[in-house]
Parts: sequence; structure tokens; C-alpha cells
Amino acid sequence: MTKSEAVKDFFGDLSVHLKTGISYMLPVIIIYALFMVLSQIPGPTQEFFILLSDVSKIMIIPVMTVFIAFSIAAKPAFAPAIIMGMMADQLGMGFIGGLLVGLLTGYAVKLLIVLSGRLGGGQVTDFLVSLLIIPIFVPLVVGGLTYFIFANPIVAMMDWLTIWLNGLSGTNAILLAAILGAMIGIDMGGPINKIAFTFAVGAYTEGAYAISAPVMVAVSIPTIALAIAPLLAPKKYSFEEKMAQKSAVVMGAIGLTEGAIPFAVTDPLRVIPMSIIGCSLGAALAAAFSISNTVLIPSLIGLSGVNNIPMYLLAHAIAVTVCVVFINLVKKEVVEEDED
Repeated sequence: MTKSEAVKDFFGDLSVHLKTGISYMLPVIIIYALFMVLSQIPGPTQEFFILLSDVSKIMIIPVMTVFIAFSIAAKPAFAPAIIMGMMADQLGMGFIGGLLVGLLTGYAVKLLIVLSGRLGGGQVTDFLVSLLIIPIFVPLVVGGLTYFIFANPIVAMMDWLTIWLNGLSGTNAILLAAILGAMIGIDMGGPINKIAFTFAVGAYTEGAYAISAPVMVAVSIPTIALAIAPLLAPKKYSFEEKMAQKSAVVMGAIGLTEGAIPFAVTDPLRVIPMSIIGCSLGAALAAAFSISNTVLIPSLIGLSGVNNIPMYLLAHAIAVTVCVVFINLVKKEVVEEDED
């Protein structure tokens, strides 16, 4: 193995590590958001829901940090990553701090594992490394770097980002929403989609619900549109597309852009532009209508946290209608279809 290959093998796929942490963090955010909404209802369960919401909020950053580190270095990274994640949260480092600390912890643990392997390994060495050296060395080094070097600049940056996000209004907010929406629609769950979604998650964790909400509108637009379009122009869709339409109904209702992928694979030159236009329009309308959503849940199942349900639904309806009209205008009739 060459030096460059060894370096590449050590660091792995950074995007995979980050997406792993975010994917495990999202259910915790949903728990927090749902019980935060329920805690606003007076009654005997109010204090119980407040407690669940508060505990969930505390765990958002640590869970993300743990699973980023776990993706990099597996089980040995688990314990130090919990400590580092809690520390980052207590220092107020937010979403970006959690990402950084997760990466630092994971790679520090992996480096120790690699070094111990080069020293010969063995049961005694492995025992000392996993149960003594990693739990002590990693929190000391990564914790020291975090506390003395990274914390203050990141907290300052997060404060600035929070002020900037919450201060966006009018044309600026609409333009940002349109760009993020277009990114959501380009590759329907791919890397560009995930960048926009990650930005929305970061905005959400800083309380910028008016920034995250438009993205939550955008993610479901292409799938809902392609669940409806074949009903209005059945001769323009193949048997396979009509089969995909059935799953698109469900995936659109729960806000999964991936439901449009079977259509994009079959007819990319028409479906992908439709997806970009629809997602961008839906997000821009949500921003123009000043939609915010305290739950990080898209589509119809995210209604519980929406500040203005009629306008939220109108943003969906307009964007989906434009998508359906566009795709059915540009698609050609299927010449031969296998009805069997």
C-alpha cells in the first residue's frame, strides 16, 4: 500500500462519517421537537413532556458526536465520544462544534489503534489501549484542544451564525430558501441534497426555524408530484413508472425525496429539471409566506409544529402543481407498454 493509499484508508470517506452522525441524531431531534410541542399543552402530563423534551435536547449533540466517531473508529470511540459530545454541548459549541469534536475523537482513537497495531498488538496491549489509554488519552488531548483552542472561536462563530440566520428576512430569506431547495432537488437524496439538508439541520439546532422549514417543504415536492402526475397523464408513463408511483404516494406523504429516483433514472432529462424547479419554488414560497416549523419533520406529518398550516399547505400545493404541469407537458407518450 502506497503512502497516499494509507492516508486515504485512514481517513475514509468523510461524508459517510458525517452522514452517519446526522442520521442517528435526527430521531433525537424529532423526539425533542415533538415533546416540546406537546409540553405547551397545559395538563397533568405537561411536566413529563417538558422533562422528555429537555433530556432529548441535551442528547442531540452528544449522539451526533458519538456516531461520527463510531463511524470512524468503531466501538473503542464510543466512550470518549460521549464525554466529548457532552463537553461540546456544555461549552455551547452547537452543531458545528459537535461535528468537529466527533471527527477529532474518532481519528484520535483510530490513530491509537493503528499505533498499537504497529507495536505488535496482543491481548495485553489491546486491553491496555481499549480500556486505559483511549479512555484517558483521548479526552485529555481532544478535550484540551477543544477547551483551550476551538471552543471560543466556534462559540463566537455560532453566535454570529445564529444572529445571521434569525436576521434573514424578505428577499435574503427567499433567495437562500430557493438555493437550498434547488440543492435538495438536484440529486434527490445524494451528496448535494445532504449538504442542503445538513445546513437546514444546523439552522434548526440554532432555533432558526424559518430557515429549516422551507427545506422541509422542498424535500417532499418531487415525490408528491410524481405520485400525482401519472394519474393525470397515464399514457406518458411506463408500467415501471406506474409501479414506482405507488411507493411515491407513501414516500411523498412522509417527505422522502428519494421516492422520485425511479422516475429520474428512467427519464433524467425531464424529471431532474422538474425536481429542481419544484423544490426551489416550494422552499421559496415557504420563506415568502414566513413559514416556520418547530419540528424537523417534512411534508404532511410535520404539520404539528407549523406556525401557519394553510400557507404551509399552499406552498406545497403550488409547487406540486407546477411540477405536475411541467412534467406532463414535456414527457412524451409511451410508445409501447407492457401491461403484464
